[in-house]
Amino acid sequence: MNMYPIVLILLIIAIVLPDLFFFHKLKKRTNKIILFVLHFLPGFIFIVSFLYIRFGLENQHNYRLSADILWLMFAFAIIFIPKIMYIFFHFFNFILKKIIAKKTHFLRYVGLGVSLTIMILILYSGFDTAKDFQLRKVIIEIPDLPAQFNGYKIVQFSDFHIGNWNRKYSIMEPIIEIINSQNADMIVFTGDMVNNFANETEGWQPYFLQLKSKNGNFAILGNHDYGDYANWKTESERDINFNQTKQAIRNFGFRLLLNEHVEILRGKDKIALVGVENWGKAPLSTYGNLKKALHGIDYKEIKLLLTHDPSHWDAEVVGKENIVLTMSGHTHAAQMGYVFKNKKLSPSSWVFKQWDGLYRKGEQYLYVNRGIGFVGMPMRIGVPPEITLIELRTKKTINTLK
Repeated sequence: MNMYPIVLILLIIAIVLPDLFFFHKLKKRTNKIILFVLHFLPGFIFIVSFLYIRFGLENQHNYRLSADILWLMFAFAIIFIPKIMYIFFHFFNFILKKIIAKKTHFLRYVGLGVSLTIMILILYSGFDTAKDFQLRKVIIEIPDLPAQFNGYKIVQFSDFHIGNWNRKYSIMEPIIEIINSQNADMIVFTGDMVNNFANETEGWQPYFLQLKSKNGNFAILGNHDYGDYANWKTESERDINFNQTKQAIRNFGFRLLLNEHVEILRGKDKIALVGVENWGKAPLSTYGNLKKALHGIDYKEIKLLLTHDPSHWDAEVVGKENIVLTMSGHTHAAQMGYVFKNKKLSPSSWVFKQWDGLYRKGEQYLYVNRGIGFVGMPMRIGVPPEITLIELRTKKTINTLK
């Protein structure tokens, strides 16, 4: 498991500084050694754990251990993020006292309330919101859409990161129910089935095989599916794992599109579904080849594109290729944000120009799915996991179903 040195340093700072601050407060009220030990014990356990992750687990390939580590990070967030927030308000209270030249505890009380609220919010986001799979419905109206495809239903889901669910197969039950109840013409998965390892997929096949659609289930690869975030003894070992991951996705009932396309037929009409391997900006590896995937398709034919990273849309699609709809994932909407109607806020916007929902430029559309799973920590705040129903129509306007 990789942990960047700068991440380790920041984590240690986030532990040491708050603990020293509260130790200074504690020793004014007591001199009992046991209380001092209990105060520093959680931070000590976290620091030792993070050091072990960084230097002792660098080459480990146990995805179940990696999943447990996410919960360690979750526990860290519950304890230390509220502490850090309280310290900020304590500092502002100190500044306020200097300004008004009068003793006040107002901002300290506010900080205490905010810290408790954050703690509750983190707990709720991990034990409820992360599993609150929501269906979002969107209508895409496409000029010159073949008549037989008017009303065509596509169910999209993405970013399962299946190893992080740690063989909790029951999580598939609501997902299967939501997807199959849409009576979809097509199901598409837009990448990141695993975190790194093919053995993450063990035991999940019977559940994925329950996903039903009229014209088939299709998938592409995301950046995590290549195993690039793990340390491998040899390139051959990595290649074996990668090939096993691809085969597992096929065994799940998906037609895996690797820089290629398929023709979808309804009566005498047809559209092209194009799928590319992962395309990403540095430092992510780029395996996608859109030109290769488009080879042999008539330029005027209606084309739908599956590409994991939404940045690909601006880079190679908009105004460059005759692709009417692109479907992506990857961003997770940062697993944290605020979305209400047309107002959207998230740290994801600092990295991605398009990070959640539907975007349009001219007659070209991009839909970015938030994903099913999680990375970093098993939590979602304000942006629950998503399954999307996209309906194609022939009109020229766009509506969002509620």
